[in-house]
Amino acid sequence: MIEIGRVIVKLAGRDAGKKGLIIDILDNKFVMIDGETRRRKCNILHLEPLNQVVKVKKNASHEEVAKALKEIGVEARETKPKPKSQKPRTKRKTPEQLREQKQEKKKSLGFFKSKAKKAEAKQETTLEEKAGLEAKEAKPAEKKESKPKDKPKKPAVKKEK
Repeated sequence: MIEIGRVIVKLAGRDAGKKGLIIDILDNKFVMIDGETRRRKCNILHLEPLNQVVKVKKNASHEEVAKALKEIGVEARETKPKPKSQKPRTKRKTPEQLREQKQEKKKSLGFFKSKAKKAEAKQETTLEEKAGLEAKEAKPAEKKESKPKDKPKKPAVKKEK
């Protein structure tokens, strides 16, 4: 039942349900197929042989298989070659351009740092204004010097004999 030129239907895999031809018998479990399916080695348990047999040589080319299948009314799988195109090449930057890029980066970093410094300066001035550090600190310091502090007295502990 499995012979070269036998028309088959593939049962398993992504080519399932597609017709093809047996081109070569590799061993008692595997055959080479081609047609609507991709040209590949396939397990015979994944194939359903049909009654039709086409005359094809062993290891026939895809064009020969396509002609044979056209005779029985089945179209073979056609692949289109990819158009060749060149990769877009990136231009290398000159040392001058690299220096300019670094300077721009530093400027952008300096821009964010200057905002942070300004914010810190504003906080310092606002704290000084709120607390009035220069004017009010001098007065409490003088008061502390003029009044000697009394040390807190410890409660007397009685010793028992």
